[in-house]
Amino acid sequence: MSETDEWTAAWTAEKVAGHHQVLTAKTVSGNALRILTKRRKAGILIATFSVDVVERKDLERVHTGSDVEFVMSVPKGAVFRFSAIAYAEANSFGLGGLSDLYVAINENSFREYISKETRFILRGLRQHTMVQNVARITDRLYEVHRYGGLGSARVLALNEYDLTAEAVRTGIERHGECDLILTSNPNCRPSSESIQAATSAGVRVLKWAELLGALNNAK
Repeated sequence: MSETDEWTAAWTAEKVAGHHQVLTAKTVSGNALRILTKRRKAGILIATFSVDVVERKDLERVHTGSDVEFVMSVPKGAVFRFSAIAYAEANSFGLGGLSDLYVAINENSFREYISKETRFILRGLRQHTMVQNVARITDRLYEVHRYGGLGSARVLALNEYDLTAEAVRTGIERHGECDLILTSNPNCRPSSESIQAATSAGVRVLKWAELLGALNNAK
């Protein structure tokens, strides 16, 4: 265990203790806590750590056994790489940040947890008639493989209400190069500066309906 993030279980326990569905939240170790909820009084084991860009090796460090149902990284906006997402799927536990843990508690869904935004995007992309399959490169970057010789397209989903040039640049820097940026917040208002920043990076900023239309065409 890393001594640098063994405070995370106590920090998380303090945060979730005030949740209206949580009865108790007690630390098991520096990187684990067990919570009892109104709907799951048998208890849910949560592993915690503090890593800004999460890889498989980070999960292997805190995923101590099959009884872990959710693994949480503390930094807001942490990036979850493909290796981490694949490891979580293979070992049947939920993955995310504190806000994701809150939602998992609300939904009483821990092992199967995927954010509503991600569920919506994956379902919509997979139902598209020109889409063969979709791979998650990070928690916000999707590689969309298409039929008809159109090749693949990388879609970066940014959920900001006010999309700024800085958000565009940071999103690409942290998640990787993309072909299209999806404004996944339906109320998003892209600024002219954000569109210009995307254009300078060779990327288009699209709303959901525009994205679905763009996938019918070559890059």
